[in-house]
Amino acid sequence: MKNYQKYIFTILFLWFAFSASAQLTQAKRIEFDRRNDIEEENVVIPLKESGVLLMQSKIEPYRQKSTYDFYRYDSTLTQNWKATFVPDPDYDLIKTFRNEQFMYVLFKKTDKIDIGVLRIDVETGDKSYAEGSLLTSMDIEHFVVLQSKAFIGGKYNDRPVVVMFSFFDYTSKVLPEVHSNNLAINELDVDEHGNFLYLMLKNDRNCQFIVKKYSYEGKLIKSFSLGNRDTTPISGEVLNIDKEHPILMGNYADGCSLFALGFYVQQLNEDSKIQYINFADLDNFFSFLNAKREEKIKRKIREKKQKGKDVKLRYRLFLHDIIPTKEGWLMLAEVFYPEYKSTPNTAAWSNWRNYRIGNDVYNNFRYSHAIVCGFDKSGKLIWDNSVSLKDIESSELNAKVQITHHDDYHILAYPDEKLIRTAVIRGNQKVKNLENFDLKASSEADRIVDAERTNLAAWYGKSFLAYGYQSVKRNNELINSSVFYISKLTYALKEEK
Repeated sequence: MKNYQKYIFTILFLWFAFSASAQLTQAKRIEFDRRNDIEEENVVIPLKESGVLLMQSKIEPYRQKSTYDFYRYDSTLTQNWKATFVPDPDYDLIKTFRNEQFMYVLFKKTDKIDIGVLRIDVETGDKSYAEGSLLTSMDIEHFVVLQSKAFIGGKYNDRPVVVMFSFFDYTSKVLPEVHSNNLAINELDVDEHGNFLYLMLKNDRNCQFIVKKYSYEGKLIKSFSLGNRDTTPISGEVLNIDKEHPILMGNYADGCSLFALGFYVQQLNEDSKIQYINFADLDNFFSFLNAKREEKIKRKIREKKQKGKDVKLRYRLFLHDIIPTKEGWLMLAEVFYPEYKSTPNTAAWSNWRNYRIGNDVYNNFRYSHAIVCGFDKSGKLIWDNSVSLKDIESSELNAKVQITHHDDYHILAYPDEKLIRTAVIRGNQKVKNLENFDLKASSEADRIVDAERTNLAAWYGKSFLAYGYQSVKRNNELINSSVFYISKLTYALKEEK
C-alpha cells in the first residue's frame, strides 16, 4: 500500500511540477472577399520572422483569363508589396516550389509540352519568366529547383521521367537511367549545400526503394537500393544537418504495402547501416489514449515479444517535412484513415478533390493522432510522444498539426473547423492535454457562420498562422460574405505549479 501511495504521489508531483498551458490570442486578421463567379485558390507560405507570402489565383469563367497575385506581409501582417502575373490563357498552373530566396511557379500549356517557370523574389517582389519545353508529353508529379535549373518529374507511358530545364539558355534534357518499367517516382529532393539532386524511386514489382544521386549538370553520380521485402522504405526526405552529413529519413513497410511499420534513418555519405524504428518500440506511440487502454495495448505487445513473435503495427502515415533543431531534428507525422464520400453539388463541397493512393481513390480523411519524435544529430531517437486529434475530418490530405517550441516545451496545435486545439509536451511527458481556442472575426459585430478548409502553420517565435475560408455574417448585411482570411495567433506559455 505504501508503494502504491508513493507511486501516486510521484505521478502527481511530476504533473504539477511540469504542468503548463499555451493560451492563444488572435493578434491580427486580414480578409479577402471572394467572388462567386470565378475559381479562386490561395497558397500561404510562412517566412518565419520575415513575414508571410500569399499567392492568390483567380481563373475567369471558361478559363478566358487567369490572374496570379502575390502579396508579401511582414510579421505584423502589414503588406510590404504586391506583384501580379497574367500568363497566356492556354497555360495552367501545375506546381510550386520555394527556397530561401525565391518562389517558383510551374505553368504548362494545355495538352502541349510547352512550359513556363515564373520566379518571384521573396524579398522584393521582382519577377522573371522563362519558357521552354518538356521534350515529351509527360504527366507532371514533382517540381524542384536547384540554382538556375528546374527538375520536373512525372510519368510518360507509365514509366518515370525527369526533365532538367535551364533558366539560363532555356534548354531541356532528360536525366539518364530513370525511364524503366515497374518504377514510379516517390520523391525529388535537392541538396543545396552540395548542389545535388536526389531522386527516389519505388519498384512495385520487387518492392525496392531506389535512391539516385545526380550532379547539378544532370550526371548520375550514385545509385543504390534500400531495404528488402521485409523492410521496404516507402518515403524519403533528405535532411542536411550540415554540409558533410546529409541524412535520408522516411517511413518503411513490409513488402509493397502502403501501410507504414515505422521510420528509418540512413546516412547518405557513409556506408552506415540503415536504422529502423518500429512503431511498437516507441515508448509513447499510444500515449494519446486513456491510461487504461494504453496499458492494455502495451501489455499485448510485451506478451507477443516475450513469445518471440514479431509485432507489426500498420498505419497510413502523413509525414511532415523534417524540422531541424539545435539538438538534431524533429519528426512529426499524423496517422490517417482515407474514405470516399459522395460529393453533393453545393458550395461547401466545391473545393473537394480526389486523391489516388495506390489503386484507390479517396476524397476524405480522418486523422486519429499525431506522432512527434526527437532525434540527435547522429540520427539516434531521444524521445517520442503522441497527441490525440479526435478523428478530425478533412477533404485535403495535408499536414494538420503544427509545432513550435519554447525552452524545453513543445506546443502542438491543429485546426478543427472553427476551433484551434493546442497541447503542450516536454519530451516524453504530456504536460497539458488539448485546449480549445475559437477563431474570431475581424470585428465584434461580425459572426463566423461556417468554416471550410481551415489550416494552420507554425510561424515564428510564439506565433501561428491560421487561414482558410469562412462565411461571415457582417453587421447590417442581409447576405453572408464569403472570405479568405489569415489570422496571426500568439500564445503565452503559462507554467502551473
